Amino acid sequence: MLVKKIAFGDNNEAFIESRLKNGLNIIYSDDNNRGKTLVMQGLMYSLGYDSIFPSTFPFKEKYFYSEIEVDGESFEFLRKGNSFVVKTSSSIQIFNSVSELKYFLDKHVFSIPRIRKENRSLLVSPSLLYEMFFVGQDNRNPAGLISRGQFNKSDFKNMIYSFAGLSEDDLSKEDLKTIKDKISKLQKELKETRKKITIIKSSPDVAEVFSKQFDSEKVQEKVKTISSLNEQISKLKRTRQREINRKSKLEQLISELKSLNQELDEGNVQCGECGSQKIIYTNKELTFDISNIDVRNGILNSISQNIHQKAEIIYDYSREINHLQANLNKELSETPPNFQKLILYQEQASSDILYDEKAFSLGQQIEGLKSQLESSIAVSEEIKNSRISLDNEIINLMGKIYRTIDSQGNLKFDDIFSKRDATFSGSEGQEFYFCKMISLSRALKHTFPILIDSFRSGEISSTKERKMLDLYSKIDKQIILTSTLKDEEYSANKYDQYENINSIDYSSHDNCKIMTAHFSKEFGVLISRFDGLMI
Repeated sequence: MLVKKIAFGDNNEAFIESRLKNGLNIIYSDDNNRGKTLVMQGLMYSLGYDSIFPSTFPFKEKYFYSEIEVDGESFEFLRKGNSFVVKTSSSIQIFNSVSELKYFLDKHVFSIPRIRKENRSLLVSPSLLYEMFFVGQDNRNPAGLISRGQFNKSDFKNMIYSFAGLSEDDLSKEDLKTIKDKISKLQKELKETRKKITIIKSSPDVAEVFSKQFDSEKVQEKVKTISSLNEQISKLKRTRQREINRKSKLEQLISELKSLNQELDEGNVQCGECGSQKIIYTNKELTFDISNIDVRNGILNSISQNIHQKAEIIYDYSREINHLQANLNKELSETPPNFQKLILYQEQASSDILYDEKAFSLGQQIEGLKSQLESSIAVSEEIKNSRISLDNEIINLMGKIYRTIDSQGNLKFDDIFSKRDATFSGSEGQEFYFCKMISLSRALKHTFPILIDSFRSGEISSTKERKMLDLYSKIDKQIILTSTLKDEEYSANKYDQYENINSIDYSSHDNCKIMTAHFSKEFGVLISRFDGLMI
C-alpha cells in the first residue's frame, strides 16, 4: 500500500499534501501546531480510522480525501462524518458507515482479518487493523490500544494471528466438544449393549432419571445455556432485520431513480418554486447532483453494489442464526430417558446376536471418532505452537532492534504490549513503539506503510535518532514520520543531510492554520473527480 495524496477542507479553505514518495518521508517543522498531526490523522480518518482530532478542530464539517495505491491499482477515498465515497478506475461506491466500508475494503482493497469474538466470527474494525502500522500522537500508551472501541488488546493479538494464517477454525473448539460428547455417548451405549440382559438395572442412562433430572446445578446450567443461545439468536435477528430494512430502502431508492429516468425521457423535472432543473441525491452528509445521466447511472451502480453487499451480509447473519438454532434444538432435545426407553431396552435384550452386531458397529464408530479427535487436537496443538513461535519471533525482533539503537538500555520485552503498571521515562515509550512497528512489519511481512506521528516524542537523542532513521531507510516500503525540530536543528537543515529522506517542511504554515484559501480551488478539482458530488 502506497499513500500518494492527502487532503482535507471545504469550499472556503483546504490543504493538500501530494509530495509523499515511496521510501522514507519526514514531515517536519520548527514549531508545534503547524498541521503535521492533522495530516496524519486526516489520512487515517479518510480510510475509516476513529476520530482522534483535537476538540477544537471542526472535523465533522470538513471533507477528508486520500489517494492510495494497492498492487498497482489506485483508490481514492472521501469521507465526511460517517459517510464515505470510494473511487476506482471503473466505479464509484458510496457507504453510510465504517462497517459498510470495511466489507468493501476486505473484498476489493486489502484483506481484513477475522477473529472470534462473542461466539461470532467478525471482521475486525479498520481502526484495529491500522494500529498494526499506525501510531498517532494522542492517546498513545504502549500498554494498550490508541483507539479504544469494541476491540481490546486480546483482539489485537488474535488479529495478528489471523493475519499470519494462525487462526483456528471458527468451529474447531465446538467440533472438538461435539466429537468428545459423541464418543462418550457411544461408549456408554457400547457398555450398555455388552451388559445385555442386565441392561435395565445397570444402565447409566437409567440412573440419570434419578440423579441428574433433579440435580439443581445441572438444571441451572441447562437453563443458562438455552437462555444464552436465545439471546444470541434474538440479537442477530435484530441486526439482520436492520440490514433487511436498509436493503429494502436501497431497493426503493433504485426504483425511484429509475422512475426518474423515465420522467426525464418524457420531459423536464423542475422545482415548482424556483424553476431549477437540478436534481440531487443525498445520504445526509454527502450530496450528488444527478441531473447528468452518467452521474445518475454511477449512483445507481453504487447503490446496486450496496444492495448486493447487504444481501451477502444478510445471508451471513441467516447462516449464523441457523447454526445457533441448531444448537438450541440440540439442547432442547437432550432430555433424560423415559420409561419408553426402558421398554425398548427390554425388547432388545431378547436377542444376544443383535447386541453382538451392535457392539461391533459401535466399536468401529468409536475408533473412527477417536482418530478424528486425535487429528483435530494435533492441528490445534500445531496452531498453538505456531502462535508461540510467532510471539517469540516478534519479541526477539523487538529486543534485537532495541539493542541496535540503545545497547545499554533498560527496556525488556515480553509482549507486544507493555505491562499496564510499567513506567517509561524520557523517550522509552516511543522507542517501544519503534521496535514494535518494525518487528510487526518484518514478522508478518505486511505490505502496509509504517506511519508514526511525532516519532521523536520524549526527546529522543540525536544518536538514537540517526540509528532509527538508518533502520527506517533500509525497510523496503513507505515510511511517513512527523517531527518537530529545535531551532538549531532546523537552522542546520537537519534532514537535508540524508540522501534517502524525502523531507517536507511545514514551518511556513501559520500557527493552527494549515488550511487556506490557496488550496480551495485545487481541492474542488479533487472533489469533482467524484462525479456529481456537491460541497
